[in-house]
Amino acid sequence: MPSVPLVEVFVQNAYFVFQVVQVFLITTLTAAASTALTDILKDPISAKDLLSANIPKASNFYLSYILVQCLAGSGSELVHLLGLIQHQIMAKGVENPRWHFKIRHRLQRKHWGSVFPVFTNMAVIGRLPSVLPLLMKPTR
Repeated sequence: MPSVPLVEVFVQNAYFVFQVVQVFLITTLTAAASTALTDILKDPISAKDLLSANIPKASNFYLSYILVQCLAGSGSELVHLLGLIQHQIMAKGVENPRWHFKIRHRLQRKHWGSVFPVFTNMAVIGRLPSVLPLLMKPTR
């Protein structure tokens, strides 16, 4: 990648695809399949209907996931452990005024390529369950 912003965009796109596949699709399908496994083994033809009936049961996981992501993100932004270490420990041991100023007043760069995919995945999780039952409507 020729520049830092393009690297961030690439990371954001790749991480978003990973988040959607791993956190949303795999979890939804395994949760639905694990609850309906015995019924699917008895009647494999009705697997689509059984999965569509059991997919909404995975919503508890997504509510917990969104809650943990929000609490962890806000907690880490409040604490800023690296900034705390820089200001309280490193700045006291530096005698050079220029380094002291640099440590105290330099802002940390935010890596948005790893922040945005988490929130866009939460948007996908929030939106797709309302569309998914329409796509996987049981045929009876």
